Amino acid sequence: MLKNYKTFITLNLLVLVSTICILGMYTYSINTSLNIVQSDIQSSNLNQVQAAVNNLDRNVEQLDMLAVSIDKDRLVALLPSMDIMDSYDQVRLIGDLSNKLTYQSLSEGWTNHVGIWSPIIHQWIGTSITGLKAPPARNATEWMLDSASNVFVKEKVEQDFTIQITFPKDNLTKLLDDSKQQDKNDPFFYKQGMSLIMNSSSDLTRTQNLIQALAGGIRSDSGTEIVNLQDNKYLVNYVKSQKLGLYMIDYMPLGLALNPIVKTKKLFYLSCAVLFAAGIVIVSSLYRKFQIPMLELLKGVRLLKNGDFKARIRRRTNNEFDFLYANFNEMAAQIEELIEKVYKEKIISREAVLKQLQAQINPHFLYNCLFFINNSVRLGHDEAITAMTQNLAEYFRYTTRLEEPMTTVQKEMAVVNKYLAIQKLRMDRLHYEIRIPDSMNGLIIPKLLIQPLVENSIIHGIEKKQSAGKVIVTGTETDIGYRITVEDDGRGMTEDEIRTLKLKIKQPLDDTMGCALWNIQQRLGIHFSKFSGMEFGHSSLGGLSISLYWGNLENSEG
Repeated sequence: MLKNYKTFITLNLLVLVSTICILGMYTYSINTSLNIVQSDIQSSNLNQVQAAVNNLDRNVEQLDMLAVSIDKDRLVALLPSMDIMDSYDQVRLIGDLSNKLTYQSLSEGWTNHVGIWSPIIHQWIGTSITGLKAPPARNATEWMLDSASNVFVKEKVEQDFTIQITFPKDNLTKLLDDSKQQDKNDPFFYKQGMSLIMNSSSDLTRTQNLIQALAGGIRSDSGTEIVNLQDNKYLVNYVKSQKLGLYMIDYMPLGLALNPIVKTKKLFYLSCAVLFAAGIVIVSSLYRKFQIPMLELLKGVRLLKNGDFKARIRRRTNNEFDFLYANFNEMAAQIEELIEKVYKEKIISREAVLKQLQAQINPHFLYNCLFFINNSVRLGHDEAITAMTQNLAEYFRYTTRLEEPMTTVQKEMAVVNKYLAIQKLRMDRLHYEIRIPDSMNGLIIPKLLIQPLVENSIIHGIEKKQSAGKVIVTGTETDIGYRITVEDDGRGMTEDEIRTLKLKIKQPLDDTMGCALWNIQQRLGIHFSKFSGMEFGHSSLGGLSISLYWGNLENSEG
């Protein structure tokens, strides 16, 4: 079954293998591209976070330098002497310092406030947004977040005054807002033990979940992590501020960054599926248009090869195969016509040969009978003459019907019985038996196939041996065919004579050879083909045994 679809299956496999190869190469290429793009995005985002942190540290460092410069200012150096100044000088010094502090505060890039606490006058010079009348007893030499006022505070404590610099937490919020990339990322500041500082559009719940997922994951001052959060992957970059000790953490959905490439990948896979389906459709169309018509043509050729010369192709394809079909049908018709002519001529020729062979046998028997009648007349055997004449008349009535060259075993045995009856009139010592099973009586055989064998047994066997006088005709049936044996107790033949006889009957007929056995051999070959033959041997009666055999699978026409 699959053999008929070999071409169709092969073409489909080629389409499938080609599609798989393309998919394999593209998948390798797109995965490589995804890895490269992901690496570039990580590097780019990390650089952006690093730049933002560097900007933060630079601004904080400027505020640190501002505290140092204020500490060295000549006006600030007068603060320890305020207790010996009169009121006018104190007011003037406070005004000059306030103006200077305000100016320096405004000259910095960030919103900030600078104030100086003087314990001598118990007053802040400049501004202090902490809302305290005096700085608390705390170690604020490093920047720290005042949660009450939401400002970062750093104080420089001297013996006679304290310089306080503050900036609002909103500065960091603005920095985070400036780091946003069209809602693609969500940066925030994190420090363990301190509340989160987020941009103005941060998702608090997702940010808190991210911190929990990152727990223990931050092991260096900067780095990148891939975090699974709510069945989504996030690209997380973090950098630590050396001035404030805060980690700026920026995260974005990894799928969002890779979404264009992923969409392209899905589109390509869809295109491959469409192309594969189109390939199957094309192959199916080609199979229907070419392979099926070709198989139909091959089927017709096989039918012709197997002898079915009536085979015709009725299919219509509406393409070039119609022309081939028409020529095939015309060729098949011509072959069928030629075969019929040759077959009829062969039948006519075979019938002519059969009639010729039968005619050769009939005169041979007639000659013997006429000689017997002649001898009987001279001897005055009237009853024998009458019996011979009656049997001879019935015999020739049977043999001269040449329009029916075939007969049954039963009718042939009846003729043999008549012949033996005639011969018994000639020889009282003759005894005969005919043992044919009923199952063989209906078999179709050529006429006068057995009688010549019986005749040879009497003439060449019994008549040449005075003590002989027995002829037995036996029929046997086997699984592979049938056999009729004629044996006598006559003179018999030596092994050399039997070999010579076998060779002669296989040679063309000539004047030096008796025609009876040769005719039988030829007629067996014509009617029963190679499944037939003649065997010679020694009879258990003491004479010669001749057997005719033919296969039961052959019909009567050979």
